[in-house]
Amino acid sequence: MNYRLLITLLIAYCPMSAMFSHAEAGNLTGAWKGPQDLMINPEMPDNLNHALEGTILPTDYGVLSLGREKAQEVLSAVTAGSIGYAEKRVVEKLLSAKTYPISPKDMIGFKQVRSIQIDARYGIFSYPYFNCRFKEADGKIFFEKTKGSQRKSGFMYQNSPESLIFLGGWSLNEDPLTTYGSENSVAGTVYKIGNNKAIMIFPTGENRVEIYELIK
Repeated sequence: MNYRLLITLLIAYCPMSAMFSHAEAGNLTGAWKGPQDLMINPEMPDNLNHALEGTILPTDYGVLSLGREKAQEVLSAVTAGSIGYAEKRVVEKLLSAKTYPISPKDMIGFKQVRSIQIDARYGIFSYPYFNCRFKEADGKIFFEKTKGSQRKSGFMYQNSPESLIFLGGWSLNEDPLTTYGSENSVAGTVYKIGNNKAIMIFPTGENRVEIYELIK
């Protein structure tokens, strides 16, 4: 077992770490692969861009096809008295906001991101804004969260006229960036919900989801 990684994860997710077992704490970063029925001989769902077949891992079909729906489901289970309950209405507005046409290049100019982590059992855990950047790399648009202890990085792909797919990896602090398909692989969906605001949605467990709120 990589004890250094485990300890860093527990610290990074404090106060959440006080509530979770070691196994749960390690899964908060995005290892969940969606409903079991989409993991058994999976076929790409109709709401995913079939041009990305072969780029998206079949085990991520469930995460990507249910991203927004799953986030709303998890949020709806957060009850009064839970940690961060006062933010529930704010998060509801993010998830129910009107979406607008978006392309990967439209993401260039978004410079700050904050993480909102939702656990149906314990509540809503939000973090301050940290620096991020979108840039062209290898003919695609690359995202990188450059500050904060928990960082995601990866490439953006067109999914539908009003949604993008993020395929990348997660890392901690100044550790090297990781890639899609690695042990730290992450997949998410991206929506533009205003001229200067977008969200990324990462289901991270059966009862958990992480949202990145991005601003310019």
